[in-house]
This record gives sequence, structure tokens and C-alpha cells, in this order.
Amino acid sequence: MADEEHPLGTVARRLAATRRVLAVEDEHDIADFLRAYFRAAGYDLVHVDPVSADEIVAAVEEHRPDIVLLDLNLRGFNGADAYRLLRDEPQHAFLPIVVVSARPDAQSLVPARGGIDAFVSKPFHVKSLAELVEERVESARRLAEKTRVHPATGLRGQEFVEARLCDEINVAGRGQPTSFALVRLLTQTEIRTQVGAEGLDFVVGRLVETARGALPTGGALGLTSGDDLAVVLPATGAAKARLLLTEAVEPLTSLTLPGGAEVPLRLAVGLATHPTHGADADGVFMAADAALAEAVDQGTLLAVAL
Repeated sequence: MADEEHPLGTVARRLAATRRVLAVEDEHDIADFLRAYFRAAGYDLVHVDPVSADEIVAAVEEHRPDIVLLDLNLRGFNGADAYRLLRDEPQHAFLPIVVVSARPDAQSLVPARGGIDAFVSKPFHVKSLAELVEERVESARRLAEKTRVHPATGLRGQEFVEARLCDEINVAGRGQPTSFALVRLLTQTEIRTQVGAEGLDFVVGRLVETARGALPTGGALGLTSGDDLAVVLPATGAAKARLLLTEAVEPLTSLTLPGGAEVPLRLAVGLATHPTHGADADGVFMAADAALAEAVDQGTLLAVAL
């Protein structure tokens, strides 16, 4: 039955209980309180107290929640590791994730468009949290409907890229860098003319495989609206990112397709790092884009933002 027919907290909504919250929390008294409140509000709440990021992913697979309340400070590991693992799985790309954290600056990290839907400080007002959950479940549905997926590679589009970059900057912590690169296949038109759209898709798929091999743990790939490959490199400074990307793409000068045709590969890479080249996700994205333009203009493989 439609949500507007069962407002939050009504008896009919409680009986329906069609939505599920997964609370990832190592403080059991908080979890018990959340369970009681959300059940009264018409949600089924499942609590897990994990000891690894993989355990969180397994709980999501088992319980298939509509939203996850994720504590960052868990038993011996950072909840952000689980967030990255979840976002690497296409079926969880739009699962709403609300970070509930004791970090004093958590409330200031509410993103404009993050893959993490919100940051909530402990202690929190449970009614406000429930209202936030209600809104984020619906907004995630709308985002899933409008975000394109590249059929040949499974990569998601620019909304996803911007969200991941925003989140990595927010969860990095003070002084931790986040690098971002844009990779352009300059011979794209030539390849399409030579071997057609399917051949080009094969080439792009191989480039994605190569890029994945160069990513550090928790890295992410996506496509921009202009079909550039976007690479998010968490906890990676500019020098290390430059080395990783150069080693990954420098050997790629040509590619032999399954039918025997050999196509030329010429790439250009623009690299930027937070906080050196941008104070936020928009600034880092624009800096990487400017560096890419410089690499194209100068005929170099890779350029770093100024």
C-alpha cells in the first residue's frame, strides 16, 4: 500500500512493516532503542554488531534492507570499509546509507549529493533520524531511476562518480588525501570507425579491467557524462596516484581484439588531489578536468592539476 496512505507512525503503517532498516552498531543499548522506535514507526529493524566489513556486506545480502544505519567506529575496523565494499556491488549502488557517528564534525558533513546519504552525530534525536530515513529511502529510489549504467562495463554514471568522490573526501579524516583522475581514450572515434561500436565496447571493457587492477583498496570507477573514465583513489596522495596511473596506462599503446584486429590506443589522464587541488568534490573534479585538458593540449600522457 502506498506510503502516503500510511504516514510514519500510524497503526496501519506498523502493521504493514514493508520496509527494513539494517542498524550496524556496536552499542547494544542504542540498537535496542532504535529497534523499538522504528518498529513502532512501521519498520522492521535488524541489528548487527560485526567484526569485519565483509560481515556487514553479508548482512545486507541476507536481510536486503531498504536503508543502512552505519556506525563508523566499530570493533577493530572502520565502517567506511564496508561502505566501499557495498558500493562496489552494482546491486547496492543506490542502497541508502546513513552514517551515525560520534565524530564531533559529523553533522557538518551532510553531503549535497553523496553516496552516503547523510551523516548524523551521536547523540541524535530519534524522531529526526526516522524522518531522515523516510526521506532517504524515497530519494534513493529516484536516483536509481535516473542514473545510467554503461551496458558493456556495468559502470555507473556521473552522479555516482560525484557521490563517491564527495563521500571519500568526507570520510577521509583530517589530513588524509583523496585523489581523482579522468582518463580519456583519444582514439575512440578511430576505433569505432575501424571495428564498430561493439569493438569499441570491448576496448573500453579492457581499459576498465586494467584500471581496476591499479586501484587501491576501496577505489571506484565510473563514467562521466562525456564518457571519460573517472577514477576515485581513497587515501592516495598525488605522487602515489600519479605512479599508479602511469604504470597502469603507459603500456597501453594498442590492443588486439578477439577477431585479430589491432586497434591503436592513445590515452590522456588528468589528476587532482584533495585538499591540495580542491577544497571539495566540485573543486577536485574541475581541477582534474582542467588537468585532462592540459594533457590533451600538450600531447602528454598525464597532467597533474596546478
